[in-house]
Amino acid sequence: MSKASRSSCAAGRQGCRNCPAGRVSRRRFLEAAGATGLAAQLGVMDFTSSLFAQQAGQPEQPRPADKPRIAVVYFRRQAGGGCVWPPSSTEELAQTQQLLNKIMQEAAAKYGVELNVVTERVTDPAATLKQLGRIKPDGLIAVGMDFDVRPWIEFCQKRGDVPTVAYGNIVHMGKTFEPLRRLPGLLLAHTPRVEWLDTGVRMFRALWDVRHLKVLDCPCEGYYEELKAVGATDEVKAVADFYEKNARRVEPACRPVILDSAKHYVVLRRMMAKHRCNGVAVRGPLCTGAGRGGHLPACMALSKLLDEGVVAQCQAEHGAFAPAYTQRLALSLLGRPSYMGNITFDNLANRLILSHCTSPLKLEGLDRDYRAPFNLRSFHANVGVSLQVSWPIGKEATILDRVSLAGDKFIVATARVTANNDVYKQPPCGGCRTVVEYELDWDGNIMDLDTTDLHGSAVLGNFKSTLFQFCKLAGLVPVDIAGNPLAI
Repeated sequence: MSKASRSSCAAGRQGCRNCPAGRVSRRRFLEAAGATGLAAQLGVMDFTSSLFAQQAGQPEQPRPADKPRIAVVYFRRQAGGGCVWPPSSTEELAQTQQLLNKIMQEAAAKYGVELNVVTERVTDPAATLKQLGRIKPDGLIAVGMDFDVRPWIEFCQKRGDVPTVAYGNIVHMGKTFEPLRRLPGLLLAHTPRVEWLDTGVRMFRALWDVRHLKVLDCPCEGYYEELKAVGATDEVKAVADFYEKNARRVEPACRPVILDSAKHYVVLRRMMAKHRCNGVAVRGPLCTGAGRGGHLPACMALSKLLDEGVVAQCQAEHGAFAPAYTQRLALSLLGRPSYMGNITFDNLANRLILSHCTSPLKLEGLDRDYRAPFNLRSFHANVGVSLQVSWPIGKEATILDRVSLAGDKFIVATARVTANNDVYKQPPCGGCRTVVEYELDWDGNIMDLDTTDLHGSAVLGNFKSTLFQFCKLAGLVPVDIAGNPLAI
C-alpha cells in the first residue's frame, strides 16, 4: 500500500532520517502599522502568537526554530454601507475581523504557531506580494471580506509557492472561485463556519511537522550499552506497572519480562534526545528478530510513545518512512495516533485486515481519557511482551497512507471496524497480536489491491474531509485504496 523512499542524514544508519520534503528558510514577517492597537482592543496580547507592529529598519526578531510562521492578510472594504454580504456596516466589518483574529490567535497558541496578522486591509496586492517576497512566511491565510473578489484572486494567483488558505465567509456565489480551486498549494475555504479557521491554523502546524520529521533507526550505535545501564528505576517501574495493572489479561510468560521490556521506552527516549530526533523506527533484534538470543521486542515501548504523540513504528527495514509521515500527520492534524499494520484480508467478506504486534491505546485522541482494552501476550512464539489491542467494533475509521515520498499520492478511504481480537481469537486465527478488520466504503475487490509493500495505516474516526483539505494545501493527490485519484 505504501512504497517509501528513505534518506539518511550525516549520522548515517545510527542517526536520523530527514524528510525529503526539506526545510525552507524563512525570515520574520513585518506587520502593518496598527496591529498593536487591535490586539489591545481584543485583549489577546497574552497569546503566544505574535501580533505587533515593527518599523522598517528595526532589527528582526529571532526566528523560532520549532514552529511555523503564518501571515494573515485581509481583503475588505474601507467602510461599510449597503444591503450586501458580508456585514454591511463598518462596525460589523470590524467585529468580524476581530472575531476571525481571535479564533486564529487562540488556535496559534494551542498548536504552537507564530501568527502574524496585518490588520490593515490590502489595498495594493502587488505591494503586499513584494513585502511577502522579502519576508517569506511558511504559510499564508488570505481572508476575503468583499464582493469584489478580483484583488483577492489576483493576490492568490501571484503569491508564488507559499502554502495558502483562501478563506471567505459567504462573500460570493456561483463560479467566481473557479480560478482559486485550480491553484496548486492553495486550499479554498469558503464556509460560514468561522470556527474552521482553527483547523486551518492547525493544518499549517501539521505541514510544518511532517516537513521537520526526523526518524531515528534503532537499535543504533550504543543502544544495547544504554539498555544494560538502565536499572529498575521509578520510571521503568511506572511503565511496567501501568501495562500490567491495566491489561485485561497477562500471559504468564510475559510477567517475568515486563520490567525489562519497559526499559526500551527509556532508552528510545534517550536515544532520540541524543540524536535530536522526534520519531523512532525499530528493526532487527528489536522487531522482526526479537525474542531470540536474549533480545526482547520494543512493542510495549512503541505503543506508549504513540500514546504520547511521538512517531514510533516497527519493521523499519520495510520502508517505514512514508508510514512515519502518516503517523506524524495523524498526531499533528487529527490529534490521535494511527495504527500501522501488515496488510491482509478476508476475501470472502471483501474486507481489509491490518495486523501488528503493537497498537496505540488512545485511539480516540491524545487528549481523551479513553484507552482501548488490551491483553499482554508473548511476541508470537518468542519471549517478549506484545500488546493485543481490541479496537471498538462498529466505529468509523479512516485508512490513510502516503504512498511514496517520491510521489504525491495520498490514500484516503473511509471504513468501519468490523472485527478485532475478541472476534478473531489466537489461536485459531493467525496474524500478529493486534488484528483489526475494516469494511471499506469501496466497491472494488479486495483481491485486486497491490499489497506488496506490506504495511497500511488506519486511524479511528472519519477524517476524510479534513485529509482532503490537507492534501490540497500540501500539494498531494488524494487517491482511493486502489490508487485512483479522488475529486476534491
